[in-house]
This record gives sequence, structure tokens and C-alpha cells, in this order.
Amino acid sequence: MNTAAGTRRRQARPSGAHGRPSPWTWAGLGQASTWALLVLLLAIFLTGLVMVDVTQQHRQMSRELQDLRERVYLQEEERGRLLLEISTFGLADRIERVAREELRMRVPEPEEIVVVRND
Repeated sequence: MNTAAGTRRRQARPSGAHGRPSPWTWAGLGQASTWALLVLLLAIFLTGLVMVDVTQQHRQMSRELQDLRERVYLQEEERGRLLLEISTFGLADRIERVAREELRMRVPEPEEIVVVRND
């Protein structure tokens, strides 16, 4: 009986060379729950890395959005200035046309110009 029990005992206990437990058994990695815990820890670690990357992308896109908003503001400001300039030039052309056509005014010749001094 001793022989059978000893055989059973050796088969029930995984061991490496010379009867010592294997490193997997010693570390407790022979059980399914331990592997599940390791997979869970790895998933948590990878999730943390993804969160760091997503946060960095969010900050970069926020800066880019702010820069684009500033460009839009500056371009709208320039557009307003250019529209005002166009209307001013259009007004001067209209005044000259009305003066020529309706009032029959013309640009004077150099000898027709008289400079008046107010001393």
C-alpha cells in the first residue's frame, strides 16, 4: 500500500526535476483563477495606456480647434475690413459718375486751378 499511495502522491503533486515544484506551480500559475487574474490585470494596464493616449489626442485636438477658431476670427475681421473698403471705393466711383453725368462737372485743367492762401 505504501507503494501505491506514494505513486498516487507523486502523480497528484506536480514536480520538476528531483521532486521540487516547478516554477509555475510555485508561483501559483497552475490554477485557472490565477490566469484569469493575470489577464484582467493586463487588460487594466492596456486600458490605462489607451486612456493616456486618448487624453493626449484630446488635448492636441483642443489646441488645434482653438487655433482654427482664432484663424476664423481674424479672417472674419479681414473680410469686414475688405467689404468696407469695397463699399468706400464704390462710393467714390459713384460720386464721380454722378458729378460728371448729372452735374456736368469735369476735372479742371492745370491752368484753371487757382490756389487761395489764407494768411
